[in-house]
Amino acid sequence: MSTAAQCPPPRPGGGGGDTTLAALGAHMAPCRDTTPEQLAQLIDAHLGDLRQEQPNWTISSSPVAGRGVFATRDIAAGELIFQERALVTGPTARKGQLSSCICCHETLPQTGFLCRHRCTLPVCETCSDSEEHQAECEHFRRWQPKDVDAEQEQVNPMSLRILTAVRVFHLGKEQRHLVDAMQANAERAYRREIIQAAQCFRNFPTTDRVFMDQLFRIVGVLNTNAFEAPCRSGGHETLLRGLFPLTAIMNHECTPNASHYFENGRLAVVRAARDIPKGGEITTTYTKILWGNLTRNIFLKMTKHFACDCVRCHDNTENGTYLSALFCREQGCRGLVIPVQTRTLQPDWRCITCENVFPHAKMAKYQDFALNTINNRINSCSVQDMIHFINELCPRFCPSSNYVLIEAKLNVIWRMTRFDHEEYTPEEMGHMDRYREEVLAILHKLGAGECTLKKLITGEIQ
Repeated sequence: MSTAAQCPPPRPGGGGGDTTLAALGAHMAPCRDTTPEQLAQLIDAHLGDLRQEQPNWTISSSPVAGRGVFATRDIAAGELIFQERALVTGPTARKGQLSSCICCHETLPQTGFLCRHRCTLPVCETCSDSEEHQAECEHFRRWQPKDVDAEQEQVNPMSLRILTAVRVFHLGKEQRHLVDAMQANAERAYRREIIQAAQCFRNFPTTDRVFMDQLFRIVGVLNTNAFEAPCRSGGHETLLRGLFPLTAIMNHECTPNASHYFENGRLAVVRAARDIPKGGEITTTYTKILWGNLTRNIFLKMTKHFACDCVRCHDNTENGTYLSALFCREQGCRGLVIPVQTRTLQPDWRCITCENVFPHAKMAKYQDFALNTINNRINSCSVQDMIHFINELCPRFCPSSNYVLIEAKLNVIWRMTRFDHEEYTPEEMGHMDRYREEVLAILHKLGAGECTLKKLITGEIQ
């Protein structure tokens, strides 16, 4: 791993000075029409010492989505493209991610875990007095949290979710310009997120139009561009919400030519998954690479507001992986049924054996049954029970190639190699090895190259 992963985290309160609303908004000048050249200058300043003297990439206009990252020379598979520190990080505020200090990310005790200064944020005793926490603590106390006098300590996920946006206000001038130069989807749900956060405070500045407009813009940037990055601290792993601007500028492809991973939640590392020719656009994926066509495009439509038009999305077999395939519903036939059309979210389905056609509504119910059945097992079963379920029960209702079953196999791999510390029998290890080979074979068929998932499965990265 790179030593850059050990660098100190950005300090949201490092700017100092006046923290009134007027001062906080003073440098959020609108620069949403930033040219690729201006954006490149902001990115260079952001990269700092991580910028190579002769980078193999550049930012330019993209036919895919406004601007993108392009190769300035031929790049070989596996070659480092860039490394980037997070511009800002914060908690994800998701269930199961509320028990870590928002600064050092150590696991908090069951009691006495809220800030001693009564900002109601979950922070350890040491970090509650730190410079890193000072500005945001003052910010939250100025807004007067409603639950500050609650008898029982409880983390409010709605106010916790807004913390990352608050930290953006405390960045430096050029850093805030970079945030405002990034693309953002203006979605109503983002307004609801801010309203729900405002309801957690007695004095939230909802009548300050300038501040609220800037907050909406920042929340939109974060929801459009932020990543969830794993961070390990003291033997404990949590997920951070991090904004990595250059990584976020890369456009989507369902089987991309580059892949990224994170070092301790604060450093993004991007490498070429396949050979990239000079002038070629460097792409990443906004979805899980092993999801089926239909699932990926529903996700992209709902969260990114576009439909993918890549080669993979036009192949209903997905390079012969049949990740979307279900069993035929015709009596006596056990053939594979796959979507017929590739440009719709409600396709007809056809059996490749008996050629019967089924309506999407029927097959969607079948897919939902498989999804719910397998996910329920993932969330409740031991590794041994999962192996039995995958090997003995799943073949009755789900093809071995279906992406949901592949997810279950990955779950077993992760639990046996990354999270669990118990010993397994040679037979159980043999099942895991077989699952690993099956997943690697699918990645090979997809042409995923040296992707992050392959490196995680083979142990090249942790």
